[in-house]
Amino acid sequence: MNINQARRCVLYARLSVTKEESVSIARQLQSCRSYAEARGWEVVGEFIDDGVSATSNRPEERHGWKSLLTARDFDAVIIWKVDRLARRVLDFLHADEALQRRGAGLVAVEDPIDMTSPQGRAFAVMLAVFGEMEAEAIRARVRAARAQILKDGRWPGGGIPYGYQSVPNPDGPGRVLAKDNERIGWLSDAVTKALSGDTVNAIATWLTNSEAPLPARRTERTSGSTSWNRQTVDGLLRNPVLAGMTPHNPGRAKSAKRVDPFAVLCDERGRPIVSRALAIITTEEFATLQFLLDARTVPQARKKTERQSTSAFLSRVARCDECGVYLCRGTNQKRPVLYCPKCRQTIGRTALDAYLIDRLLIERGEQLVGDLAVDEAWARAGNDDMARRTVLVSQVGALTIRRGVVGRYFDEERVLLTWSS
Repeated sequence: MNINQARRCVLYARLSVTKEESVSIARQLQSCRSYAEARGWEVVGEFIDDGVSATSNRPEERHGWKSLLTARDFDAVIIWKVDRLARRVLDFLHADEALQRRGAGLVAVEDPIDMTSPQGRAFAVMLAVFGEMEAEAIRARVRAARAQILKDGRWPGGGIPYGYQSVPNPDGPGRVLAKDNERIGWLSDAVTKALSGDTVNAIATWLTNSEAPLPARRTERTSGSTSWNRQTVDGLLRNPVLAGMTPHNPGRAKSAKRVDPFAVLCDERGRPIVSRALAIITTEEFATLQFLLDARTVPQARKKTERQSTSAFLSRVARCDECGVYLCRGTNQKRPVLYCPKCRQTIGRTALDAYLIDRLLIERGEQLVGDLAVDEAWARAGNDDMARRTVLVSQVGALTIRRGVVGRYFDEERVLLTWSS
């Protein structure tokens, strides 16, 4: 497609984190509108990805860009700069290829590119290369700065562990961790209970009933609620600061949702650096604590009275798209879910089950299960989960679940379903 012949266009803007020096979503869109107006183009849609990193998320993984690709009747996509679309060369080329397949061109307001000519495409690729180099340089500077802060014994920022607080560094610039007198006693008692064999759920109940103060960030989010949950308690019991060690795992994979509690800052000999002023247990006790917690990670390892039964309808049916393993049944805040035992991604069962049942009956209702049609076999199964599972499995070729964004409502694009031939 020739950009000079374009008549209808859509706008796309992206921003990772709002800072004073960053160009806001609104400013990006305004620049794109002015560009379209100057050329006499009609703007038929605007798509944004706010708070989305281009380094960590490919264009095809972003909801704004995916929505753009499903829009109709546009000849060009206007972006503010090339790095708003991608910071990796391959990501940029794949995004441009997706536009080419539908006959649309790409225009950047601040970068004078023309993707319709070989010279223009070469220049656009060069800009993408520089964007990738800039992103890598930023990462290197951040890693180096963080490493130096940790080496100096200072606090690098981020979520402050329960039972501790950030205070001015008495020996120089920056801040350091110190025990929080209001919460350290509760933390110590929770650790003692865990080492004595109490379950995480039991400790959460005890903290709630005792009206123990919540972590500061949770208190802000829950408007005065005093209810503790299992995830919060499990997280504070796995933090190596309990033994005076500093969490440090710069190479953790993106898919590894659970932080390795033994990935800590070490000296030249590979031994953990321990701050006696912060420790409430020894490193040996911390290792024992992690063993006890891991022993109760699998639902089957818990006491029967602690388990909550869930429907067997999707038992060993769906796999994790990233890890390839079967998703397990479980609950999250008393709601049924499927979760991956490796990467820990979850998806709610209530909406997922309804979605699969609707597709099964609509798309495969007339197919046969033995001597019966699917819709008739389903009706006969009634509320029998195993009988319903048999009907579903007879029709499914493959069912995988992709990772989604935590806190989002049900997203059917996460569900990759193919029927058997």
